[in-house]
Amino acid sequence: MIDDFLSDAGRRMDKSVEAAAHELNTVRTGRASAALLERIQVDYYGQKTPLQQLATTNVPEPRLLT
Repeated sequence: MIDDFLSDAGRRMDKSVEAAAHELNTVRTGRASAALLERIQVDYYGQKTPLQQLATTNVPEPRLLT
């Protein structure tokens, strides 16, 4: 019983580490990119809506998103 619990906990922790590593891979340093905003969702009339569907994003300078 304890072995099953430890095995299940190990699998869940491995999934958590993989998810965290995937999230960190999306972080970029240096030049700003419109891709930084891809996963941002805003509340729009009570619905979670991706920001890309509501606004146009531009990168006029390396450190500026508009």
